[in-house]
Amino acid sequence: MNNTRAVEMLRETLGSPAMSPGTFLGLASPTAIEIAALAGCTWVLLDLEHGGGTLEQVGPSVQAAAAAGIPLVVRVPAPERAVIGWVLDQGAAGIMLPRIESLDHARECVSYFDYPPLGQRGVASYTRSAGWGKYSVRESARGVCMIQIETTGALEEVSSIATLPGVDSLFIGPLDLSFALGVPEDFDNPVFTQALTTVVAAANGAKIPVGSLISDPARIATMQDFGMDFLALGSDALALRKGLSDQVQQISNPGSQA
Repeated sequence: MNNTRAVEMLRETLGSPAMSPGTFLGLASPTAIEIAALAGCTWVLLDLEHGGGTLEQVGPSVQAAAAAGIPLVVRVPAPERAVIGWVLDQGAAGIMLPRIESLDHARECVSYFDYPPLGQRGVASYTRSAGWGKYSVRESARGVCMIQIETTGALEEVSSIATLPGVDSLFIGPLDLSFALGVPEDFDNPVFTQALTTVVAAANGAKIPVGSLISDPARIATMQDFGMDFLALGSDALALRKGLSDQVQQISNPGSQA
């Protein structure tokens, strides 16, 4: 699967009428991508902001995702021009931008996805995204730009951010946003639920998909009710810990329910 097809697939799956399931990858293991695909995830995200990996994992992760037939999103450590351009060159289908603080900040970061004269992305033809020179960079698909809404500044200007040319999707960072709003981890607090409603309305108004992350499967129905188009089902690390913990619990307490 080449880069253009991966980008197209990501756009299709995020914008699907049915909620698109994915997961975060924090263990920096390409094998986890294969497992996630076999489990039914339609996209995966390599988390370089909080996960255990570094930029060195981007290339192998792109290869693993291509082999598994699903698109890869990379959450960069910070929304910096050089990092965004480099990750796109490696063939990532999309990039999630964390810690966006305002409309002006979002506008600046979005410009890193496009080549001049539209944007500020550096141009090179010998990259994975260009098929190592097989394809013209002018014909390469533009990577999906996913803006994370997790600060009060971004929330206050979310309607304008959503309509910025080049913004393809919004993603609600629930933990950071709950802390920013002064209701840490209280996802049923009216202050937090109103924020969710505001972000979803902004995305719907701009006709772009919106998604979020959960760690508790019991919240899937709630997030569907809020109108999420795609959902990250925890992470590889959470799934591993939870799966083993349930089995250890059964050994330690025979007859207990997982």
